[in-house]
Amino acid sequence: MSETIPPGVPDAGGTREETKEDRNARLLAEAVAEGIDPAVFHRRWVVVAAMCTSLLVVMLANSSMNLALPGMTSDLGITTTEQTWIVDLYSLVFAALLFTSGAVSDRYGRKLLLQIGLVVFTAAGLYAGVVADTGLELIVMRGLMGLGGALVMPSTLSIINTTFPSGQRAGAIAVWTGVAGAGVGLGTVASGLLLEFWSWRSAFLMSVAFGVLAVVANQVLTHESKDEKQTPIDWFGGVLSTVGILGLVYAIIEGPTKGWGETDVVAGIVAAVVGLGLFVWWERRCAHPMLDLTLFRNPLFSVSSTACLIAFFALAGAFYLLAQLFQLVLGYGTLKSSLLTLPIMIPMLLLSPLVPKVTERIGSRLTVGGGLVVITGGFYVCSLWTADSGYWQVFGSLVIVVIGMVFVMPPATNLIIAAVPKNRSGMGSAMNDTVRELGAAIGIAVLGTLIASGYESGVSDLTATLPPEAAAATESSFAAAVHGVAPAVEAQAGPAAAEAFVATTTDAWMSGLSSAMVAAAVLSAVAALWTLLAMPNRHREAEFVVTPLPQPEPVRS
Repeated sequence: MSETIPPGVPDAGGTREETKEDRNARLLAEAVAEGIDPAVFHRRWVVVAAMCTSLLVVMLANSSMNLALPGMTSDLGITTTEQTWIVDLYSLVFAALLFTSGAVSDRYGRKLLLQIGLVVFTAAGLYAGVVADTGLELIVMRGLMGLGGALVMPSTLSIINTTFPSGQRAGAIAVWTGVAGAGVGLGTVASGLLLEFWSWRSAFLMSVAFGVLAVVANQVLTHESKDEKQTPIDWFGGVLSTVGILGLVYAIIEGPTKGWGETDVVAGIVAAVVGLGLFVWWERRCAHPMLDLTLFRNPLFSVSSTACLIAFFALAGAFYLLAQLFQLVLGYGTLKSSLLTLPIMIPMLLLSPLVPKVTERIGSRLTVGGGLVVITGGFYVCSLWTADSGYWQVFGSLVIVVIGMVFVMPPATNLIIAAVPKNRSGMGSAMNDTVRELGAAIGIAVLGTLIASGYESGVSDLTATLPPEAAAATESSFAAAVHGVAPAVEAQAGPAAAEAFVATTTDAWMSGLSSAMVAAAVLSAVAALWTLLAMPNRHREAEFVVTPLPQPEPVRS
């Protein structure tokens, strides 16, 4: 399809339709003007494919563990504490090291860090899937996989940024964000299918297979790039950010289940406050900060970072609850739950590539703000669920949330990158990845806590009539009530009593779920209002974008 040359570019007849050759020449000229090697530019979309494969390696690893945990527990006799660390250590290490990884990749080579990360990740996954036979070994391997993932994820977005000129970057980032969002659901489905027929080790070997594919694809297709200014690494800032984010994520993960007053949770909060407080103090004084805090004066950067955080709050929180809803309320098995999750993610993959055209037409403010409004509406519809709600009602509600996310993530991610100098791509990428991880952790923690609080309140009258052990189990969780206490009630008092017990606990859990969805809707509405008020309109966006300067010849692979 041809496109009209912008007004003011005449030919012999005044204006003409731009030919395919003209368009390709114009796009190449834009790339060369920003110092992008023509050979790199010509293979830009296969580079995007390689980056998305690398991104999937990271996304699949985390979403598969909850399903694999029961099998490895029964096979290896893993303790409850070991189970917790196997699941959580990956996220803790991953989130804590993103800023440092972004800075190191800028300084020493983005492809280099990406490949090192993939090798570390794949080797640890291979050991876990083939050799490991104790909980401690799995914990160590999950920590190494988190380290590898932290090296991989910022580099993928940084390399895309150095492959595309600024004016052509939005489409590539839309594909990247679609894969990042859908990867959680894809990992759950893929691991569910594998675990239906093979052991828990297959979940690790799936990651290994993708890791090997990514290493080969990157070595063949991807170029090397570095910060041509050779900006020194802010190692002290890296230590402070690591301590602060590690403490924050640990407290968010453990606080809702252990209690916010527990010693280790309090220690995490203290580490977060002290570490991040000192990080802000240091970054304001450092000559070459790991995170340039003046970026937050740029509304494109600050508002887009908040929008990404809220979007991943929505995604992680909603799908965390969805697994429980499918299995505990609707009675689906693990495999069926996994398969029924996949269709909800399809709009993200289909619509993401179309978002740049919408953004170009109406501007980022209306696109991102409108997406947050849609998320708000989706959460409100979710709050209307009852114990009698079927799959299609759940599907329709969550599709609204996902469609809203589609219109938030690509433009918000693109604006975060656009506000950062290209030579510091790792800094922008690390910021984007960190707010996503924090958003996901906060979403699960906040919505999970609200549900637990509503559930405990709803079963208080019921537990007063139960023996102490049964009452404690019922209060501890909805799953314990359905799978542990209900069979005992049936054995002692008959099927009718058990059915009434399950109905009461289900209503209590659904009441908590409704409260959590309303809270999420309110938070999304506040974020939407702030976006619409604080983000500049499309005519003023260019004022806040870093203008790319011609760069030296890129370092070739």
